[in-house]
Amino acid sequence: MYTKEQHYQIDNVLEFIEVNLDQSLALEQLAKVSTYSPYHFQRLFKGIVGETPANYVKRLRLENAAHFLIYEHQIPITQIALMCGFSSLSYFTATFVANFQMSPKKWREGGYLERFPREYEDDSKKSKQSRKMEKAHHEHEGYNKFQWLNLKKVNTAEFPAFTAVKRQSVGPYTEGVPSVWEEIYRFANARDLVKEDTVMYGIPKNNPYITPPEKSRYDCLLPVNDPDKLALEQERIYHFRGGKHVIYEFDEPLDYAERNRLIECYSELYSFWLPKSGYKYLANPVELVEAEPIPGTLSLQCKIKAIALAIEPK
Repeated sequence: MYTKEQHYQIDNVLEFIEVNLDQSLALEQLAKVSTYSPYHFQRLFKGIVGETPANYVKRLRLENAAHFLIYEHQIPITQIALMCGFSSLSYFTATFVANFQMSPKKWREGGYLERFPREYEDDSKKSKQSRKMEKAHHEHEGYNKFQWLNLKKVNTAEFPAFTAVKRQSVGPYTEGVPSVWEEIYRFANARDLVKEDTVMYGIPKNNPYITPPEKSRYDCLLPVNDPDKLALEQERIYHFRGGKHVIYEFDEPLDYAERNRLIECYSELYSFWLPKSGYKYLANPVELVEAEPIPGTLSLQCKIKAIALAIEPK
Protein backbone atom coordinates (compact mmCIF):
# COMPACT_ATOMS: atom_id res chain seq x y z
CA MET A 1 0.00 0.00 0.00
CA TYR A 2 1.43 3.34 -1.06
CA THR A 3 1.07 6.55 0.92
CA LYS A 4 -0.70 9.70 -0.25
CA GLU A 5 2.68 11.45 -0.37
CA GLN A 6 4.14 8.74 -2.65
CA HIS A 7 1.17 9.00 -5.01
CA TYR A 8 1.55 12.77 -4.96
CA GLN A 9 5.21 12.64 -5.98
CA ILE A 10 4.65 10.09 -8.74
CA ASP A 11 1.77 12.21 -10.03
CA ASN A 12 4.20 15.13 -10.22
CA VAL A 13 6.49 12.98 -12.35
CA LEU A 14 3.64 11.94 -14.67
CA GLU A 15 2.78 15.61 -15.27
CA PHE A 16 6.44 16.45 -15.83
CA ILE A 17 6.76 13.65 -18.41
CA GLU A 18 3.62 14.78 -20.20
CA VAL A 19 4.92 18.30 -20.86
CA ASN A 20 8.54 17.30 -21.59
CA LEU A 21 8.20 14.34 -23.92
CA ASP A 22 10.53 15.92 -26.50
CA GLN A 23 13.35 16.03 -23.91
CA SER A 24 15.75 13.23 -22.91
CA LEU A 25 13.99 12.37 -19.60
CA ALA A 26 16.77 10.32 -18.04
CA LEU A 27 15.98 8.22 -14.96
CA GLU A 28 18.08 10.50 -12.75
CA GLN A 29 16.15 13.56 -13.91
CA LEU A 30 12.76 11.96 -13.22
CA ALA A 31 13.96 10.72 -9.84
CA LYS A 32 14.96 14.27 -8.93
CA VAL A 33 11.43 15.48 -9.76
CA SER A 34 10.03 12.77 -7.49
CA THR A 35 12.44 13.69 -4.61
CA TYR A 36 13.45 10.00 -4.28
CA SER A 37 16.68 8.23 -5.13
CA PRO A 38 16.81 6.69 -8.65
CA TYR A 39 16.61 3.16 -7.21
CA HIS A 40 13.66 3.88 -4.92
CA PHE A 41 11.93 6.01 -7.56
CA GLN A 42 12.09 3.29 -10.20
CA ARG A 43 10.58 0.68 -7.86
CA LEU A 44 7.92 3.10 -6.64
CA PHE A 45 7.00 4.25 -10.15
CA LYS A 46 6.55 0.69 -11.42
CA GLY A 47 4.52 -0.26 -8.36
CA ILE A 48 2.09 2.65 -8.76
CA VAL A 49 1.98 3.05 -12.55
CA GLY A 50 2.51 -0.58 -13.56
CA GLU A 51 5.39 0.16 -15.97
CA THR A 52 9.01 1.17 -15.64
CA PRO A 53 9.69 4.88 -16.23
CA ALA A 54 11.52 4.09 -19.49
CA ASN A 55 8.68 1.97 -20.87
CA TYR A 56 6.08 4.55 -19.83
CA VAL A 57 7.96 7.39 -21.55
CA LYS A 58 8.45 5.30 -24.69
CA ARG A 59 4.76 4.37 -24.83
CA LEU A 60 3.61 7.98 -24.39
CA ARG A 61 5.94 9.14 -27.14
CA LEU A 62 4.56 6.52 -29.50
CA GLU A 63 0.98 7.37 -28.57
CA ASN A 64 1.56 11.09 -29.10
CA ALA A 65 3.09 10.37 -32.49
CA ALA A 66 0.19 8.09 -33.42
CA HIS A 67 -2.26 10.84 -32.46
CA PHE A 68 -0.45 13.44 -34.59
CA LEU A 69 -0.39 11.03 -37.54
CA ILE A 70 -4.18 10.72 -37.39
CA TYR A 71 -5.11 14.36 -36.92
CA GLU A 72 -2.19 16.46 -38.22
CA HIS A 73 -1.84 15.50 -41.88
CA GLN A 74 0.08 18.64 -42.75
CA ILE A 75 3.01 17.69 -40.47
CA PRO A 76 5.60 15.40 -42.16
CA ILE A 77 6.26 12.06 -40.48
CA THR A 78 9.91 12.94 -39.84
CA GLN A 79 8.89 16.12 -38.02
CA ILE A 80 6.36 14.22 -35.91
CA ALA A 81 9.08 11.76 -34.91
CA LEU A 82 11.34 14.57 -33.70
CA MET A 83 8.47 16.43 -31.99
CA CYS A 84 7.72 13.31 -29.96
CA GLY A 85 11.27 12.74 -28.76
CA PHE A 86 12.63 10.20 -31.25
CA SER A 87 16.22 10.76 -32.38
CA SER A 88 15.73 9.61 -35.99
CA LEU A 89 13.07 8.58 -38.49
CA SER A 90 14.51 5.06 -38.79
CA TYR A 91 14.37 4.48 -35.03
CA PHE A 92 10.86 5.92 -34.85
CA THR A 93 9.61 3.74 -37.72
CA ALA A 94 11.07 0.54 -36.29
CA THR A 95 9.65 1.29 -32.83
CA PHE A 96 6.26 2.25 -34.27
CA VAL A 97 5.98 -0.96 -36.31
CA ALA A 98 6.99 -3.08 -33.32
CA ASN A 99 4.24 -1.47 -31.21
CA PHE A 100 1.37 -0.99 -33.71
CA GLN A 101 2.18 -3.72 -36.26
CA MET A 102 2.03 -1.27 -39.17
CA SER A 103 4.12 1.56 -40.55
CA PRO A 104 3.49 5.19 -39.63
CA LYS A 105 2.43 5.80 -43.25
CA LYS A 106 -0.18 3.02 -43.21
CA TRP A 107 -1.41 4.21 -39.81
CA ARG A 108 -1.85 7.75 -41.14
CA GLU A 109 -3.77 6.47 -44.18
CA GLY A 110 -6.47 4.92 -41.98
CA GLY A 111 -4.87 1.79 -40.62
CA TYR A 112 -5.64 2.91 -37.07
CA LEU A 113 -9.33 2.23 -37.74
CA GLU A 114 -8.52 -1.49 -37.65
CA ARG A 115 -7.66 -1.08 -33.97
CA PHE A 116 -10.99 0.34 -32.80
CA PRO A 117 -11.17 -1.09 -29.26
CA ARG A 118 -13.86 -3.63 -28.46
CA GLU A 119 -14.62 -1.92 -25.17
CA TYR A 120 -15.98 1.04 -27.12
CA GLU A 121 -17.39 -0.80 -30.12
CA ASP A 122 -20.83 0.02 -31.45
CA ASP A 123 -22.23 -2.33 -34.05
CA SER A 124 -24.85 0.14 -35.24
CA LYS A 125 -25.02 0.82 -38.96
CA LYS A 126 -24.64 4.55 -38.34
CA SER A 127 -21.43 4.16 -36.39
CA LYS A 128 -19.85 1.92 -39.03
CA GLN A 129 -20.93 4.32 -41.76
CA SER A 130 -19.34 7.20 -39.87
CA ARG A 131 -16.03 5.37 -39.57
CA LYS A 132 -16.09 4.52 -43.26
CA MET A 133 -16.56 8.17 -44.12
CA GLU A 134 -13.72 9.07 -41.78
CA LYS A 135 -11.49 6.60 -43.57
CA ALA A 136 -12.56 8.06 -46.92
CA HIS A 137 -11.53 11.47 -45.63
CA HIS A 138 -8.05 10.20 -44.87
CA GLU A 139 -7.87 8.69 -48.34
CA HIS A 140 -8.62 12.17 -49.75
CA GLU A 141 -11.97 11.20 -51.20
CA GLY A 142 -13.71 14.10 -49.51
CA TYR A 143 -16.23 14.45 -46.72
CA ASN A 144 -19.33 16.60 -46.75
CA LYS A 145 -21.68 15.39 -44.05
CA PHE A 146 -21.34 15.40 -40.27
CA GLN A 147 -23.02 12.36 -38.75
CA TRP A 148 -22.66 13.20 -35.06
CA LEU A 149 -22.06 16.93 -34.70
CA ASN A 150 -24.61 19.64 -35.36
CA LEU A 151 -22.35 22.45 -36.55
CA LYS A 152 -24.81 25.06 -35.28
CA LYS A 153 -24.02 23.83 -31.75
CA VAL A 154 -20.22 24.07 -32.10
CA ASN A 155 -19.01 27.20 -30.27
CA THR A 156 -15.77 28.69 -28.98
CA ALA A 157 -15.41 30.19 -25.52
CA GLU A 158 -12.84 31.08 -22.87
CA PHE A 159 -12.58 28.65 -19.94
CA PRO A 160 -11.47 30.29 -16.67
CA ALA A 161 -8.30 29.18 -14.93
CA PHE A 162 -8.98 27.43 -11.62
CA THR A 163 -7.55 25.20 -8.93
CA ALA A 164 -9.21 21.85 -8.32
CA VAL A 165 -9.23 18.70 -6.26
CA LYS A 166 -8.02 15.88 -8.47
CA ARG A 167 -8.57 12.12 -8.64
CA GLN A 168 -7.62 9.75 -11.44
CA SER A 169 -9.32 6.68 -12.89
CA VAL A 170 -7.19 4.05 -14.65
CA GLY A 171 -8.95 1.64 -17.01
CA PRO A 172 -11.59 1.70 -19.77
CA TYR A 173 -13.49 4.97 -20.03
CA THR A 174 -16.78 3.09 -20.09
CA GLU A 175 -16.43 1.95 -16.48
CA GLY A 176 -14.82 3.04 -13.25
CA VAL A 177 -14.88 6.79 -13.91
CA PRO A 178 -18.31 7.43 -12.28
CA SER A 179 -17.13 5.81 -9.04
CA VAL A 180 -14.12 8.16 -8.98
CA TRP A 181 -16.46 11.11 -9.50
CA GLU A 182 -18.56 9.88 -6.61
CA GLU A 183 -15.48 9.67 -4.38
CA ILE A 184 -14.28 13.18 -5.21
CA TYR A 185 -17.80 14.65 -4.96
CA ARG A 186 -18.39 13.15 -1.50
CA PHE A 187 -14.98 14.35 -0.35
CA ALA A 188 -15.61 17.92 -1.54
CA ASN A 189 -19.25 18.07 -0.44
CA ALA A 190 -18.35 17.02 3.11
CA ARG A 191 -16.02 20.03 3.27
CA ASP A 192 -18.58 22.47 1.83
CA LEU A 193 -16.58 22.82 -1.38
CA VAL A 194 -19.47 21.96 -3.72
CA LYS A 195 -21.59 24.94 -4.75
CA GLU A 196 -24.75 25.17 -6.82
CA ASP A 197 -22.79 26.46 -9.81
CA THR A 198 -19.92 23.96 -9.47
CA VAL A 199 -18.94 22.43 -12.84
CA MET A 200 -16.83 19.28 -12.81
CA TYR A 201 -14.19 18.79 -15.50
CA GLY A 202 -13.11 15.40 -16.81
CA ILE A 203 -9.89 15.07 -18.80
CA PRO A 204 -9.40 11.85 -20.81
CA LYS A 205 -5.63 11.57 -21.10
CA ASN A 206 -5.55 9.03 -23.91
CA ASN A 207 -6.97 8.35 -27.37
CA PRO A 208 -8.97 5.07 -27.31
CA TYR A 209 -7.73 4.17 -30.81
CA ILE A 210 -4.19 4.17 -29.47
CA THR A 211 -3.89 3.42 -25.74
CA PRO A 212 -4.91 -0.03 -24.44
CA PRO A 213 -8.11 0.43 -22.38
CA GLU A 214 -6.52 -0.99 -19.23
CA LYS A 215 -3.81 1.72 -19.38
CA SER A 216 -6.10 4.65 -20.15
CA ARG A 217 -6.11 7.46 -17.59
CA TYR A 218 -8.90 9.90 -16.82
CA ASP A 219 -8.52 12.92 -14.53
CA CYS A 220 -11.52 14.03 -12.48
CA LEU A 221 -11.31 17.70 -11.44
CA LEU A 222 -13.62 19.49 -9.04
CA PRO A 223 -12.85 23.24 -8.82
CA VAL A 224 -12.41 24.75 -5.34
CA ASN A 225 -12.43 28.45 -4.48
CA ASP A 226 -10.35 28.11 -1.33
CA PRO A 227 -7.65 25.42 -1.79
CA ASP A 228 -5.96 26.55 1.44
CA LYS A 229 -8.69 24.68 3.31
CA LEU A 230 -7.11 21.45 2.07
CA ALA A 231 -3.51 22.26 2.97
CA LEU A 232 -3.55 20.28 6.21
CA GLU A 233 -4.97 17.22 4.46
CA GLN A 234 -2.07 16.95 1.97
CA GLU A 235 -4.67 16.99 -0.78
CA ARG A 236 -3.49 16.99 -4.37
CA ILE A 237 -4.39 20.33 -5.98
CA TYR A 238 -4.42 20.66 -9.76
CA HIS A 239 -4.06 23.98 -11.62
CA PHE A 240 -6.17 24.22 -14.78
CA ARG A 241 -4.82 26.96 -17.01
CA GLY A 242 -8.06 27.77 -18.84
CA GLY A 243 -7.98 29.47 -22.24
CA LYS A 244 -9.90 29.29 -25.50
CA HIS A 245 -11.80 26.06 -26.23
CA VAL A 246 -14.11 24.75 -28.90
CA ILE A 247 -17.19 23.34 -27.17
CA TYR A 248 -19.94 20.98 -28.25
CA GLU A 249 -22.91 20.60 -25.88
CA PHE A 250 -25.19 17.57 -26.17
CA ASP A 251 -28.96 17.90 -26.28
CA GLU A 252 -29.08 15.16 -23.64
CA PRO A 253 -26.07 14.41 -21.38
CA LEU A 254 -24.32 11.15 -22.22
CA ASP A 255 -23.58 8.26 -19.91
CA TYR A 256 -19.99 7.06 -19.67
CA ALA A 257 -21.09 3.77 -21.22
CA GLU A 258 -21.80 5.72 -24.43
CA ARG A 259 -18.11 6.32 -25.09
CA ASN A 260 -18.48 5.07 -28.67
CA ARG A 261 -20.62 8.14 -29.46
CA LEU A 262 -18.10 10.43 -27.80
CA ILE A 263 -15.32 8.92 -29.90
CA GLU A 264 -17.28 9.70 -33.06
CA CYS A 265 -17.85 13.29 -31.91
CA TYR A 266 -14.18 13.79 -31.08
CA SER A 267 -13.22 12.32 -34.45
CA GLU A 268 -15.38 14.84 -36.27
CA LEU A 269 -14.03 17.75 -34.23
CA TYR A 270 -10.41 16.71 -34.78
CA SER A 271 -10.66 15.54 -38.38
CA PHE A 272 -13.24 17.78 -39.98
CA TRP A 273 -13.94 20.88 -37.86
CA LEU A 274 -10.41 21.81 -36.81
CA PRO A 275 -8.75 21.71 -40.27
CA LYS A 276 -11.23 24.28 -41.62
CA SER A 277 -11.57 26.35 -38.45
CA GLY A 278 -8.29 28.26 -38.49
CA TYR A 279 -7.38 26.74 -35.10
CA LYS A 280 -5.14 23.94 -33.88
CA TYR A 281 -5.65 21.92 -30.73
CA LEU A 282 -3.31 22.33 -27.75
CA ALA A 283 -3.95 19.60 -25.22
CA ASN A 284 -6.14 16.76 -24.02
CA PRO A 285 -9.91 17.04 -24.47
CA VAL A 286 -12.05 18.37 -21.62
CA GLU A 287 -15.44 16.95 -20.67
CA LEU A 288 -17.97 18.99 -18.69
CA VAL A 289 -19.64 16.65 -16.24
CA GLU A 290 -22.81 16.94 -14.19
CA ALA A 291 -23.51 14.91 -11.05
CA GLU A 292 -26.95 14.42 -9.58
CA PRO A 293 -27.77 12.44 -6.42
CA ILE A 294 -30.03 9.47 -7.13
CA PRO A 295 -33.09 9.88 -4.85
CA GLY A 296 -33.29 7.34 -2.05
CA THR A 297 -29.68 6.20 -2.47
CA LEU A 298 -26.15 7.32 -1.60
CA SER A 299 -25.11 7.14 -5.25
CA LEU A 300 -24.61 9.78 -7.92
CA GLN A 301 -25.55 9.79 -11.56
CA CYS A 302 -22.65 11.27 -13.53
CA LYS A 303 -23.07 12.24 -17.17
CA ILE A 304 -21.14 14.23 -19.78
CA LYS A 305 -23.02 17.30 -20.91
CA ALA A 306 -20.38 18.77 -23.24
CA ILE A 307 -16.95 18.09 -24.74
CA ALA A 308 -14.25 20.64 -25.50
CA LEU A 309 -10.78 21.00 -27.00
CA ALA A 310 -8.19 23.60 -26.03
CA ILE A 311 -7.33 25.58 -29.18
CA GLU A 312 -5.27 28.47 -30.48
CA PRO A 313 -4.94 30.11 -33.93
CA LYS A 314 -2.76 28.18 -36.37
